[in-house]
Amino acid sequence: MHRRIVVTLCLAILLAAGAALAAGTVEEVTFYSEALGMEKSLQVYLPEGYETSGLEYPVVYFLHGMTQNYLGFPEVIDAAEQVIADGWVEPFILVKPDVNCTPFADGGFPEPVPSSLTNSELTGDYETYFVEDLVGWVDATFRTLADRDHRFVTGHSQGGYGAMRAALRHPDLFAKVGSHAGALAIEVMGGFGTVLLGPDYPGEPPFDYRPDAGFFSKYAFALAAAFAPNLSNPPWYVDFPYDANMQPIPDVWLRFTAQSNSTWATEFAASDSDLGIYLECGTLDEMGANYINQYFAGVLDALQIPYTLRWFEGTHGSHVGLRMPIQLSFFMPLNAIAESPHHFFNPRRGWPVQEFMLELPGDLEAELIAFDTIEITEINGVELASALRPLVSHALSDVNGNGQQDLTIWFSAHQLAGAMRDVGVDVPSNVDVVLRGETTDELFWEGTETLFVPVLEK
Repeated sequence: MHRRIVVTLCLAILLAAGAALAAGTVEEVTFYSEALGMEKSLQVYLPEGYETSGLEYPVVYFLHGMTQNYLGFPEVIDAAEQVIADGWVEPFILVKPDVNCTPFADGGFPEPVPSSLTNSELTGDYETYFVEDLVGWVDATFRTLADRDHRFVTGHSQGGYGAMRAALRHPDLFAKVGSHAGALAIEVMGGFGTVLLGPDYPGEPPFDYRPDAGFFSKYAFALAAAFAPNLSNPPWYVDFPYDANMQPIPDVWLRFTAQSNSTWATEFAASDSDLGIYLECGTLDEMGANYINQYFAGVLDALQIPYTLRWFEGTHGSHVGLRMPIQLSFFMPLNAIAESPHHFFNPRRGWPVQEFMLELPGDLEAELIAFDTIEITEINGVELASALRPLVSHALSDVNGNGQQDLTIWFSAHQLAGAMRDVGVDVPSNVDVVLRGETTDELFWEGTETLFVPVLEK
C-alpha cells in the first residue's frame, strides 16, 4: 500500500447558512487488489480531527462516471466539508475509488472506460474488487465503523449504475444507496440505437462500429466489455449489441438486460433485505438519464421497493456538488433536536396531545422545517408500520432559551400510545421516539426524544 497526502483542505467554504472553516485532509492512495491483480488508486477524505480523535467513522463511497476518474468532482469533497463543518452531521470518511478499466487489447483503445462494477473475463473482476477488496481494505486501513449501518454508496452517471448494482446485490454491506443522473436501467437504451449512435456514424448502413467513433460508441463498447465479453471476437473482444443497421441484436441485448439494475431490484425484492434508496436527476439531462430514472422508479414501484426520487432543473453533470449535501443528509440525517417539555407521556391525563419542539443544527433556522414532512417513524428502534403525522404546528419561538428558534408541534396522544402498544413497549420505562422530516431545501433531518411512559392503557 502506498499513501501520500496530496491536498490539505483549509478552505473557507461559503455555505448556504454562512461561512465556516474546515481542515480535513485528502489522501491519494494506491492499494493492491487481489481480484484484479493490480494496484488501484483512490482518494480518501478524512475529516478534521481524524488523526488525533481515536474515533471510528461512517464511510461514504462516491463512484465517478464515464467522463471522470477518481480525481474528478472535487466539489463532492467540498460538500463533505460543508455538512461536517457546519455541524449538520457527525464527521465521516469519504472514499472516491477508481472504477475505470481498459478492456481493449493491443492498444486499440487506450482510454479507460467504466467497469460498471461487473465481473467480466475481459475487464476483470471489478465487482469483487469493490465489494471485497476495496471495502475490506478501507475498513482495515482507516478507523471506520465497519458495519453496513454506517456504510453508504453513491455515484454519478455510470457510477450511479455501479452504486445501485453494488447496493442491491450486497445489501449486507450498504445501508443506503444514492444515484445522481444514474444510468440505472440498461434496457431503456435498447430501442434507441439510431438516436444514440447515429451522430457517431454519419452515412448509410452497413455500419462498422469502433469504440473511438464518438461518445456513445465508447459507452456502448464499455457496456459490451462488461456485459457481453467475447474473447473469440477480435479486435474488440465483445459482442456489440447492435447489428450493422443499428438494430438491437436480441440475444446480445438479453445479456445486457440481465445486468440491468431492474434485474437486481427484482432479486432484491424477493429477499428479506432492506435498503434506503435515493435517486435524483436533472429535468434537462442531455444524456437521457431523466427518462431512465423515471423508468427505474416505475420498476421500483411495481416491486413495492421504497425509494425517494428528486428532480432538479439542470443537466447531466451540472449539480453534482450542489446537491451532494442532500444525498449526504439522506445517508446521515441532520442532527435535529427534538424535545418534549416534560419528557413525560401519560395518555391517562386529560390533555389529548403530546408536544415536541424541533430545532435544526448549526445556523439552520427552524422555519426551514417543512411541516408536511414531519413524522414519528420509529419507537424504541422499531420502524412503525404507519408513521404518525403531527396535528398542528405553532409559531416559532425560542422555547429552550438557547438563542435559536424552535418549531413546536403537537401529536395525538391517543395515536402515539397506540403506536407504542403496537411495537410492544413495556411500561413503566423510558421510550425513544424518533422524529424525521425534511427542510424546505430538501435536506433530511432526524431527532430523538426519550419519554418516560408510566402507563399506556386508559
